[in-house]
Amino acid sequence: MTAPLELTLGQLGRLDELARGGTATVFLAPELRLPGLGDERFVYKKYNEATKQGAGPSLGTGLSNFVRFRERLPEEQREAWDARIIWPVSVVLDDSGAADGVIMRLIPERYFQEFTKRAGGVNRKPREVETLFGDDVTSARKGLAGVDLPARIRLIRAIAAAYGMMHKQNVVVGDISGRNIIYDPDPARPSIMVVDVDSARIKGNRAVFGMQPHTPNWQPPEALLASTALQRASRSSPSPPVEMLDRLRSRWAIQTTATDVYKFALMTVRILSNGRGGAVSRDPARARGVLKARIGDTAADLLDASFSDDAKQRPTMRDWYDALQHRKPGSKTPSPRVAADETPAAEKSSTLLANGHQVGQWVWVEGQGWVRRNSRPRP
Repeated sequence: MTAPLELTLGQLGRLDELARGGTATVFLAPELRLPGLGDERFVYKKYNEATKQGAGPSLGTGLSNFVRFRERLPEEQREAWDARIIWPVSVVLDDSGAADGVIMRLIPERYFQEFTKRAGGVNRKPREVETLFGDDVTSARKGLAGVDLPARIRLIRAIAAAYGMMHKQNVVVGDISGRNIIYDPDPARPSIMVVDVDSARIKGNRAVFGMQPHTPNWQPPEALLASTALQRASRSSPSPPVEMLDRLRSRWAIQTTATDVYKFALMTVRILSNGRGGAVSRDPARARGVLKARIGDTAADLLDASFSDDAKQRPTMRDWYDALQHRKPGSKTPSPRVAADETPAAEKSSTLLANGHQVGQWVWVEGQGWVRRNSRPRP
């Protein structure tokens, strides 16, 4: 059995608000269980009225196509998909029968982090990859454990695998940024998940919400050029031709696998060149050196090609995935496969400690060393 394509609000049971954003409110649905999804827990993403109106009357059809897409994947591929991507599993209808939102699996516990607030107290939320862009001092103050260079490379490899899987299934991610990838920094098995994918586009279909947005500071060159041209056209005449403005807006909005590759390259730069200003950096020099030293010339050259102003000259995500699987001979980057019961070698320096003997999700247990907070103590 599989999860139903559509659910009504009355079928969701109790709803507990988790987060409220500019486009939707997310609720935990603790009583909801769906066939084919085992003991998974779920959230309900309820779109606000402005979002629904912007999507128009095709919202229901677009969301249904999203759900059906996942269901059509062969079982083995669907399991691999679910391990890396939080994808809608059902459409929720309001009392009038119109699409109101989607049901998605709850993000696994290991991707959450208790962030220390500057004014005191903690805020528990998913650990977004943009936290890897900043400087180490700020990260430690927030309660984040340090993530060393080998782990950062392994996280980049995992992101390439996820995006490569999506491209293979003809999905254009579109709105790639530091907020729609979450990660688990487990030193033994670092991993990622892609979230907020309802803005993605399945090739041959329009995006559910009309256009795939660009997050500021993540625009590819073609979008920046179109934006500049649009501003010039708007200033050149008090009433520029509507057709011209629509054409420029379309050029700004269009997203392809090539724009995904450009944004993946930006993410690689910001993960490997972290520090002050890292969240907006477009300078590949330092990251290129790291890739050359740790992976080899091919990966370094791919980074350069991914930043090409000509989208046709950019490589594919498969090119990236293949390159990142191979270490440069003699590199000290450890193999990604580590024994499951190996104790994580977390940094013991007092400068990285937060909340006493806690570093992010790791806690020092006398006689055992660093263990994950939600792990059962060994006897």
